[in-house]
Amino acid sequence: MSDWDKSVGVIVSEIKMMEASAKSHYWLLEGPSDIKFLSPRKPAGIELILSGGKRNVIGAVKALASDRVIKRILGVVDADIDWLFTEEEKHPNIIATDPRDLEGLLLRSSAYAKVLAEFADEKKVRLFEGSRACDVRSYVRDISSFFGKIRAVNDLVGLVSLKKFKPQSFMVAGKWEYNREAAIAAAVKKGVCSTAEELIDRMAQLPAVDCWNYVRGHDAVNILTGGLLSEIGRGAPLDASRIESVLRAGIDDAEYQKTQLYQRLTEWQTSRVLENNG
Repeated sequence: MSDWDKSVGVIVSEIKMMEASAKSHYWLLEGPSDIKFLSPRKPAGIELILSGGKRNVIGAVKALASDRVIKRILGVVDADIDWLFTEEEKHPNIIATDPRDLEGLLLRSSAYAKVLAEFADEKKVRLFEGSRACDVRSYVRDISSFFGKIRAVNDLVGLVSLKKFKPQSFMVAGKWEYNREAAIAAAVKKGVCSTAEELIDRMAQLPAVDCWNYVRGHDAVNILTGGLLSEIGRGAPLDASRIESVLRAGIDDAEYQKTQLYQRLTEWQTSRVLENNG
């Protein structure tokens, strides 16, 4: 079974089996990247459960709602663009990351500079930033938010599968540029909207918020990877998984402790300890 093939029933059974041998607190996480990030940062006595996606995290928490173990279970999910929808009552055993997901949080942190120090050519970075009149991170954010807005429109009105809709498919050969017209056309062909004009109009009508709220972290990492391979890197082999590894390791503890994610995890864990000691 792959990391993404689990069902809610499998997750529930896994927790039940663990409960049979020892009583623990459980954090249900979406994917392997979340496990790798939180494993060295979690308090003692926490078991991390790989759930295979946001729906499974939420589904497993709800499936265990009437079980005594629910007091020791916390689901951790990406914020995504949930803020765009009519807000439902939040489950007390589910928290969300900082906007919009873990990778976005890390790209906004000091870990980003460590990625450039590890993989980028400083001179090429200066040349690129001079020609674009913006820094590399802002460029990554802006390109990512363009693709993120297409995804947002789809989530609101299209609801077609965009699993294979990736920024790298629209990268201009030999340049760190993206063919936005081709991306719009591809999204229309998939059924996000009926016409390019409709899609562009709906993107323009999305709420004006901080661009990072539209940035899908994996898109941003893939875009940064494309830049390192095409224009600002040192010519060495590189892929997104290596960048994500440096990002996970690169955030300073003090900086992480200022995030909403850390504060929400800490508040939940503290409340559980107080409840158990009360």
